[in-house]
Amino acid sequence: MPRPAPRILEVLRTENLTPNMKRVVLGGGDLSDFPENHESANFKLLIPRPGQTDIPLPPFGDAPPEERPIVRTYTLRHFHRERGEVVVDFMMHADHGPASGWAAAARPGDRVGFAGPGAPKFADFHADWFLFAGDMSALPAIGANIERLPAHARGYAVLDILDHADRQDLPFPPGMEVIWRVNPNPEQPAVGWVDTIVGLPWLDGSPSVWVAGESGAVRAVRRYLTQERQIERQRLYASGYWQIGLTEDRHQLEKRKEKG
Repeated sequence: MPRPAPRILEVLRTENLTPNMKRVVLGGGDLSDFPENHESANFKLLIPRPGQTDIPLPPFGDAPPEERPIVRTYTLRHFHRERGEVVVDFMMHADHGPASGWAAAARPGDRVGFAGPGAPKFADFHADWFLFAGDMSALPAIGANIERLPAHARGYAVLDILDHADRQDLPFPPGMEVIWRVNPNPEQPAVGWVDTIVGLPWLDGSPSVWVAGESGAVRAVRRYLTQERQIERQRLYASGYWQIGLTEDRHQLEKRKEKG
């Protein structure tokens, strides 16, 4: 299914899920073509620049950068067709970037552009066991996966959060061992997160592995999984959502270079 055309949505309500995660519920537009079961998929949030009353939607053509909205990538947490609601969870940085700054100030009636979603990023739910690993940027997509796990699922979840209070009450099956790691300094390389994953006892059978977060840490985990654990490509989702020291624009450019 192709991506829906970009659209303008408005804030319906907000909620502080944890000290460092804020939920923004969007709606107010025609969502009849919004795809079902795309939680975990990425989309582009088109944030108006200061003073912008009309939000341009792509394609932007020859419009100069200062006339375009600020574009940031997020993952869909929930879509409720019957309520006409699109749910987005934002990690709230201490030093707000454009997207978390917008979310921090969001009030009902505020308008924002929305382009997507793309394809959902789900684990193989028929695997023998599961490994989920990520930081708070990946927690919305991981949460969407956890909610779809079979009741008999077993395996691990290794989750980095900024504060003990950032734990979320997700429906982990009893067979999943959940390791919440408090890392208050995500701008430092997540060596402890990588070491924790490498130190997990490997279970019998064929796993489905889902990993996302800071690009350098994800690359280290991917190398371990492919070189030492010989994980098949179709069993592994590993994506860098952000990179230490880079803006999203630069990070996305570097990702395109890697794929090219």
